[in-house]
Amino acid sequence: MTIALSILPIFFIIAIGLAGARRGFFPPGFVEPANRLAYWLAIPALIFKAVATAPLHEAFQPLPALMAVAAIVLIWLLAHPASRLFLGRAEGPEPARASWVHCSIHGNQAFLGLAVIFYALGQQGLNTVGLIAAVIIISQNLLAVLTLAKLACSLEERCSPWRALFINPIIISSATGLAWSLAGPPLPDFVVRTLNILGGMGLPLALLIIGAKLSEGKVGGRPLSLLAVTLMKLMALPGLGLALMLPWHLPQLAVAVTVILLASPTATITVIMAGQMGGDAKVSSETVTLTHALSVLTYGFWLWVLVG
Repeated sequence: MTIALSILPIFFIIAIGLAGARRGFFPPGFVEPANRLAYWLAIPALIFKAVATAPLHEAFQPLPALMAVAAIVLIWLLAHPASRLFLGRAEGPEPARASWVHCSIHGNQAFLGLAVIFYALGQQGLNTVGLIAAVIIISQNLLAVLTLAKLACSLEERCSPWRALFINPIIISSATGLAWSLAGPPLPDFVVRTLNILGGMGLPLALLIIGAKLSEGKVGGRPLSLLAVTLMKLMALPGLGLALMLPWHLPQLAVAVTVILLASPTATITVIMAGQMGGDAKVSSETVTLTHALSVLTYGFWLWVLVG
């Protein structure tokens, strides 16, 4: 019950965002600029401050990060034959398969994973995300572009990952926070207070945006295929990550943070990438909607396993 109560407010805020968007309180003219504000400014400020002011042994977690990458790669490899099983195989570009594989590994760490970590595990949990989150985001973006380039892209110039990867604000804020924690002096008080103000609006705003974006989504089409990719993302990926970490007897908090990040529902950016790189935006949109709807249950399950 305690675990459920710790994360239910997150999903109530998402529900407020969904209802608000449907009633016109959060129109598209508000949602997109708010999304940019949260993604490029507020959440990076939150991560940088947490990592830069955390003891280095909390923020620097190379082994959990490595195990997370191993789990992502293994699920990615498994998703290729699984996508053929559920969607079949065609000659030439296969946009539906490309998006199916993509959605099985690309999670919404920035907006929802971090919120669950902060509200369920507290500031110490957020202090631990730096290297783990950066490595997960780098690996899933590289594999996403590789997948779309291999299965869906017909225009090579649309498939370059480098610009999107190297200007990713989560990666930049995590890396600079780690560097400051390693080599820099304590942050001045006025900087900490400024980052607190900016970062304080990041997670609530992100949750409202998730709800507003979900108001546009619908679920239909191939139910078995949709359920399979959802279970792969929400259960198989974090479960494999947990199994890979257990033999190493890692700190419980680092394990919990890694599993929560891996258990993040499919990122909304998968829909954008599908449109830009030849994937199937309908497959991505349906997966985003269903994984976010079910994540209230799966996050509760993983938190019960990890800290219950």
